[in-house]
Amino acid sequence: MSATEALKKIYWVPLESSPEAMTKMIHRIGVDKAFAFSDVLGLDPELLAMTPQPVHALIFLFPVTDSFQATRHSEAEASSPSANVWYSKQTIGNACGSMAILHALGNAPGVKIGGELAEFFAKTKDLSPLERSKALETCKAIAEAHGASAAEGQTAAPAADAKVDLHYAAFVRVDGHLYELDGGIPGPIDLGESTDLLTDAAAVIQRRIAALNNGSPLLSVLALGPNQDN
Repeated sequence: MSATEALKKIYWVPLESSPEAMTKMIHRIGVDKAFAFSDVLGLDPELLAMTPQPVHALIFLFPVTDSFQATRHSEAEASSPSANVWYSKQTIGNACGSMAILHALGNAPGVKIGGELAEFFAKTKDLSPLERSKALETCKAIAEAHGASAAEGQTAAPAADAKVDLHYAAFVRVDGHLYELDGGIPGPIDLGESTDLLTDAAAVIQRRIAALNNGSPLLSVLALGPNQDN
């Protein structure tokens, strides 16, 4: 392999914000079928109450803007996260959907995980965020599961190296604090003390949506919780 080939960036086909596709992905790599992703129907208390609980993590899909990302970069740089947060940088292009899934599962001790995913988390437990991203680049099982789920979305999947203006972030609760995790920013964003992941994360997401202030319909929130179809 030439030096140019060795340095060539890896791309994955973008993952659709589909609870069905994401659930199939996590089951393929070892998450127990008692757990699944579901749509969060709204962020007000009445609609949040309809979310299957307990909620172990939230995944937020949003349109990317330079000013919005700059704010999140600054917040990450100002944070001092717990060492117990499993966090990885993202070095694979268009893999932010799977990156959010890994951030959700890596910080969800209440979710039963086996198979290839358990092996991946064990292997990367003591690695740095960048080393974790490099381990993901060579993890065939997760890459294949991502590819299969990307092909199962309700809309035609774009090319792997397509420019996509949508991005995913995960919200998790670790050591009593709420964190926003995104492999494309400097590190975890510590959002402060949290007693309830669902309501506290929903409040932050509402602020994020207000900050975007572009009326985009391309916003969605998914919850990782009990599988209602199991």
